[in-house]
Amino acid sequence: MPSHCGEHETAPVRSKLLTSFEMAFLSFKDVLYRRGALTVLNRVSFDLEAGETLVLLGRSGSGKTTALRLINRLLEPESGTILFDGEDIQHVDPILLRRKIGYVIQEIGLLPHWTVGQNIALVPTIAGWEPGKRDERARELLSQVGLPPDEYLRRYPRALSGGQRQRVGVARALAASPALLLFDEPFGALDPVTRREMQLQFLALRDRYQTPSVFVTHDVAEALTLASRIAVLDAGNLETIATPDDFRNVSSPVARSFLDTLTPLDKVH
Repeated sequence: MPSHCGEHETAPVRSKLLTSFEMAFLSFKDVLYRRGALTVLNRVSFDLEAGETLVLLGRSGSGKTTALRLINRLLEPESGTILFDGEDIQHVDPILLRRKIGYVIQEIGLLPHWTVGQNIALVPTIAGWEPGKRDERARELLSQVGLPPDEYLRRYPRALSGGQRQRVGVARALAASPALLLFDEPFGALDPVTRREMQLQFLALRDRYQTPSVFVTHDVAEALTLASRIAVLDAGNLETIATPDDFRNVSSPVARSFLDTLTPLDKVH
């Protein structure tokens, strides 16, 4: 799979050449988003293939979270096109679009007065699933994220640790078998050991479900661990995009600055 490592690329970046009969699962095409005089995303283009995890890596303010919010139409671009499974999302009802997308954020956002089982079944409940089917799905997912259902199904979020709440958040995102998953620095507030456990859990769930994902982080080690490809954003520009193996050899400046953080300070001269 070829990589593209040019500095501040604005042309579409593809993970592979697509024939006229093929189409990426998610595409940004010259997407521009401005907040007042500030350009947050500067005509960004990239593709996400089926089953792939694209990690958006960048410093605070680089446009990573804005890209996620544009995908589920919490924000609207000034220009450009976002295609989801071949359809321009501007032609899709935002509520219906969001029901097809699982969204995991750092703050988790569990409803405090709902049990764990009720939180996981939020989207199935909205979609009108029968109670027995909702309960069965919640139990299945709790087992998959490492929380025994008989112990956790009827607990409330306040009775959970941060790592346990994040596991419930991931289970909730998967509950209605979404077509796409969005992760906005979901493990950033966790201690290093719990964070590592959640990263391993993410990889196991990805192998199980093969759901395409866009994952935002500012942690290059996390990006190298989880990504099929890594896209570096800098001040709204797509600087480079590469597989983890190729990323270690890129020469673009922001990518190199992230890689330099992997070198212990006592080795820096």
